[in-house]
Amino acid sequence: MLLPTADSAEITLLALREQYVHYSLTIRSVCAETVKMRLISLDRLFDYFGPPPTAAELFGRISHTTLTAFLLDYAARYGPGSRQNMHSACRGFLRFAYEEQFMPRDLSALVPTVRRQAMAELPKALPDACISALEDSIDRSCPAGRRDAAIVCLLSTYGVRGAQIRRLCLEHIDWHNERIHFPAAKRGRPIEQHLTVKAGNRLADYITNGRPQSPLPEVFLTLTTAAALTYSSYLSKLIHRRLQRAEASVPEGVSRGTHGLRHAFAVRMTGQVPFKDVVDMLGHRDPSSTMIYAKADVQTLQQAALPWPGVSS
Repeated sequence: MLLPTADSAEITLLALREQYVHYSLTIRSVCAETVKMRLISLDRLFDYFGPPPTAAELFGRISHTTLTAFLLDYAARYGPGSRQNMHSACRGFLRFAYEEQFMPRDLSALVPTVRRQAMAELPKALPDACISALEDSIDRSCPAGRRDAAIVCLLSTYGVRGAQIRRLCLEHIDWHNERIHFPAAKRGRPIEQHLTVKAGNRLADYITNGRPQSPLPEVFLTLTTAAALTYSSYLSKLIHRRLQRAEASVPEGVSRGTHGLRHAFAVRMTGQVPFKDVVDMLGHRDPSSTMIYAKADVQTLQQAALPWPGVSS
């Protein structure tokens, strides 16, 4: 067992998190959104080891043996995407602990990289029946329903990312020319689309009758504090709750958050419009990021398949 340094004896876990955030932003130049995501993973790490009240107790429990046990336990309970996030967060945190002299040795090399083969799986899209059930289940007679109905409509109609919904501002809606502009996300490109009648009606109903009075530019706000939706997990949790209320039968392995709707949009568009248009609608800079959805067009792929020699059809 590695012994922590004396400097961590009186530091609380809250102070440790704040110091880690400052280190990540200023020393490592990690973007704020990534730091927020890593903190979610680190809170799970802290819970596994206690949670200990002080930094000294936390680092006193972390060794190569306990760290390996934690990663194996996490791998048994979470999928590859969550494991990637956890391993990345652990490596950064352990490197921080060593460089800030909380631990005498750097254990970050003990955390392996979770590799996922590109285009190894079909995209797991939310079925159309689930989307219909989700939309039909939302009661639009209250502010919460008007807001959530508008969010679900935009996600389903345009296939944008959750971050683009959260960053959507009032000035991005061009009512006169019936256009809507979504800012870029994840180093992608901004998206500009025609404002459909349904999407426009949902937005107008929420902005007029459901949105709290606020000087903030963002379209979608929290219901109680009228604040911007800053947390990346806010919308995914919202969609998850709405799917549960709708009692929608979501297939195993399909995202119950915003990604399920984005995948559904991409699969629906693939084969129906030119591939370049699909790339633009998804906001991808690299067309190879969109190629995974071509695998979902099974009917077209079947037509392109050659007959197996010696086998009669």
